[in-house]
Amino acid sequence: MNREGLIKTGIPLILGAIAGILSFLITDGIRSRDPLGIIVLVFLIYVNKFLLPKLGVNLEGKDWVAISFMCFAGWYITWTFLLNV
Repeated sequence: MNREGLIKTGIPLILGAIAGILSFLITDGIRSRDPLGIIVLVFLIYVNKFLLPKLGVNLEGKDWVAISFMCFAGWYITWTFLLNV
């Protein structure tokens, strides 16, 4: 199995789920605070820049599109699920 590929997929999904939980807790269901949830997402996408190289992953420019999308997908699914529970 490709360890680097699993890390490039798994860590952004986990950070995206964490971002979804944090967004839910920060916004507390108030619609006027929705931009704060997006700021949390952007911050945790940026955290990938420092976390992935420490795990031994060599990042290229094209990897950031996939990393950002995976983080966004985890965030969106988690936050939407929590808002509807």
